[in-house]
Amino acid sequence: MIPRGVVLLTYIVAENEDGMYLIDQHAAAERINYEKVMKQMKEKPIPVDLLVPIKIELRKDEFILAKERLKILEEYGFVIEEFGGNTIIVRTFPNWIPEEKSEDIIRKIIDLVIEKGNFDFDQFIWRMAATTACRMSVMANTYISKEDEEWILENIRYCENPFTCPHGRPTIITYTKYELEKLFKRQLD
Repeated sequence: MIPRGVVLLTYIVAENEDGMYLIDQHAAAERINYEKVMKQMKEKPIPVDLLVPIKIELRKDEFILAKERLKILEEYGFVIEEFGGNTIIVRTFPNWIPEEKSEDIIRKIIDLVIEKGNFDFDQFIWRMAATTACRMSVMANTYISKEDEEWILENIRYCENPFTCPHGRPTIITYTKYELEKLFKRQLD
């Protein structure tokens, strides 16, 4: 696919000999990052130590849930400790979380850990990976360069499921040459 530009700061327009493609830049980047994060989560994590730990204050009920469930995060490379009262501190996180967005992502992961209700481990792992992928991906309504367009188009090709983001939204909409010609009444049935 050859990128031809971006419309509405959200959709990459591309083409090849078969037709035209609209690619949601966020959904496609999210799918690429999700598959990358899931692969890295299955490997032995490389710890990233924080010079200044992330301090997270919780309500009492959240703190109790956190204490019960934080062990789950240890096997994924987190080092989290109680810090008096209803506070925890994150000292280390796994390398599959980008450093420049680490605090935001870690806070979202802690929110997932302390959700009330029955805790489903598989659902939690999926949500942790999807949340990380979402936070590290280019957002809609954001300018991207020609290089970013090319990177998304090149990498989405290698995804196991290139057609939806982890949340199920489409990444690519295709119009074949025939469909385009029919829309413009150049093709008779």
